[in-house]
Amino acid sequence: MTTVNRKCYKTIVMLIAILGGLGFSTVASAERGMGYGGMMGGMKGGMPCGQGMYGVCWKDTLTDEQRTKLAKIKLDHMKVQAPIKTKMKTIKMDLALLVTADKPDTAAINKKIDELTKLKNAKMKEKYRYITAKRKVLNDEQRVLFDMNVIKKAMKGKQKGHRGH
Repeated sequence: MTTVNRKCYKTIVMLIAILGGLGFSTVASAERGMGYGGMMGGMKGGMPCGQGMYGVCWKDTLTDEQRTKLAKIKLDHMKVQAPIKTKMKTIKMDLALLVTADKPDTAAINKKIDELTKLKNAKMKEKYRYITAKRKVLNDEQRVLFDMNVIKKAMKGKQKGHRGH
């Protein structure tokens, strides 16, 4: 199998796995009869979704119509993000191979880094398009709780464990 065929094969397999997982999780949630916030009423993994000053999560205040609109917005978002994430993983694998070669090609490494940076940019733009689209569905009170949650998450940032790099 040539290098190009191997890359295409890996990309197709990863895309099928991602889309299959998305479809399964959607079907599983529908079969359990869970609402937008899941079994924990707006909690994900047992953690609060971002409660406002009144102890109410914006997800808990949604109407059925809003839930339907938000589900559609989320599906559209996932359809855009999935291929971007798949390409990013492929590029990261390519980078690892390039860096660990007997004679690393700096120009090729830098080209892959540029490709990865463009994808990160597209991913970020889609993320914030998604957030603003969700805001448009909410009423004023819900938007206040939602905005507080967005700001809270931004202040926390990603909280990954220390890797010792």
